[in-house]
Amino acid sequence: MRSLPAVALLLTLALGGFLAWEQLDQPVRSVRVQGALSEAEQQAVRQAVGPFLGQGLLSLDLDALTENILALSWPREVRLRRAWPGGLIIGVDRESLVATWGADGFLTSAGKVVHLPDMVQALPVLRVSISSPRQAMELYQMLQKELDVSGLKISQLQESALGEWQLSLESGLTLALGNDYLAERIHRFLTVYHEVLQLEQQGELHVDARYGNGVAVSRTTPLLALEANSSMKQDGENRAYGVRH
Repeated sequence: MRSLPAVALLLTLALGGFLAWEQLDQPVRSVRVQGALSEAEQQAVRQAVGPFLGQGLLSLDLDALTENILALSWPREVRLRRAWPGGLIIGVDRESLVATWGADGFLTSAGKVVHLPDMVQALPVLRVSISSPRQAMELYQMLQKELDVSGLKISQLQESALGEWQLSLESGLTLALGNDYLAERIHRFLTVYHEVLQLEQQGELHVDARYGNGVAVSRTTPLLALEANSSMKQDGENRAYGVRH
């Protein structure tokens, strides 16, 4: 049987621990959000923290709070740190955005669709009818990688209800690729681009690469310079180019 002094010591330690807990477990009163976020994004994080305000700083369920912030869809990583008395510091890293998706969504490099509280910098637009977000992102990345060598940037990539793909470049040129042999067709386009189209006013050009061994080019106004120097058959608005293998 324990002696009375030992019991008194244990009670004193327990009481001291309880008082220390009470002193440290102050209600959460202030929240500071850190990270490269817009004001609207910071406000969305604070709203996600709202249900947890008033809870004790020590008794606060950090895992539940983290999940509540991640449920916003666009945070990639969340870091929480207690700051006595009554403060909470939240670090948030946003997902890396690659393209816009639909009316109000954005697509990450992993093909994940997220929704942000405000708009971001201009991004390529992806519109699909059949493919999944991941499939569309993988195709976009493949095509853009091929175009990067030529300094060309995709502004829009869209898929029709028949599964056919068409892209638009920042220069205004549009390119029809169809639904198969896409890598082969982008290579064929680049061959014609470097040999013929590179110096033209691309905003007026539409290229159709859905042919077996060439591409067709159409435009709204005639190409006077090419008419004078090219021996290819053309009507001033529509031309066909073969590609040697």
